[in-house]
Amino acid sequence: MTEPLITGSFFDMMHVNPWDAQYWTDTCRFWGEESWRALFRQMHAVGIDTAICGATVYWGRPTFPGYEKTVGRQIRMGCPDPLGACVDEADRLGMKMFFGIGLRGRCSQVRDYHNLQKPWPDSWFRYNTCVAEALVDRYGKRPCFGGLYISYEIDFHDHHVELYERLMKKFMRPAVGDVPFLASPGNIGREVHDLSSLSRKVERTGIDILAPQDYGGRNNDPNAALKLVEQNCNGLKHVAKSLRDMGVKLWSNCEAFKFEGLPDGRGACIPGQSDRFIKQIEMQAPLVDKLLCYQYQGLFNRRTKLVDIGHPTVDKMHDDYVAYLAKTFPERFKNG
Repeated sequence: MTEPLITGSFFDMMHVNPWDAQYWTDTCRFWGEESWRALFRQMHAVGIDTAICGATVYWGRPTFPGYEKTVGRQIRMGCPDPLGACVDEADRLGMKMFFGIGLRGRCSQVRDYHNLQKPWPDSWFRYNTCVAEALVDRYGKRPCFGGLYISYEIDFHDHHVELYERLMKKFMRPAVGDVPFLASPGNIGREVHDLSSLSRKVERTGIDILAPQDYGGRNNDPNAALKLVEQNCNGLKHVAKSLRDMGVKLWSNCEAFKFEGLPDGRGACIPGQSDRFIKQIEMQAPLVDKLLCYQYQGLFNRRTKLVDIGHPTVDKMHDDYVAYLAKTFPERFKNG
């Protein structure tokens, strides 16, 4: 079990989905270096020691320089090397980082991505491998380097497992060796109907860290949302021992959002109910080795001149979470 606080958070250089992340992605793309550093300082101040960059490449264009022939021409953003600024600040703060290998790159088109169904073009795997090699080459020796994040979000259907198995065994492991790989699939109590087979499936995938999404943000009714979280808890209880016996670390991904309806029928991520989020943390902490969230950036950051993002309710979500930390861990967070 772990302490009931979030110690890892996803973050976006930008976001492939222009409506989902509209309260932060348009601003963050044009941030200067100091804003990225300020975001990391804020995360560190609330106990987050691990940052997971959901994607380092978008539409075949990296957010880092130097690999134009293998990964692509760097996408233009508000500072010359935003990912490098995050790495530098993570090193300075003693944090760890995981680097997304590129689903949000070449494979972001709906015609390629829909349900991850076959046939899978080998260009997916070759390109993801080029991204992984570049990331390990550029950042693998940095103190903050924790591993790579597989951006393919799966629900452990047989074809999903086969996809991971192919990606890892034929492409990734031969290219980058024993680098740790993190994956954050769907809620395992809801999406995986045969939990008795899950450990065998995870073993086939070759991943090192499993961090299921708890689906706490998938319903705006807090009670209905917590029922989804409870399903994930039941799944975690069922598979914990067998996964740990295999050497797989078990984390959980607490969703900090809810959805605001948009005119076209889609939804935008906005801060969820703080009491619901805290309950998610308390429910899952006894079951896992680490609690992640999606995500601090844009959903419960402190709004400042440098970190100028988030829905109007973002400050309340931040203040409520900081108050929870001060109450639960008074010696560690006594100054808020």
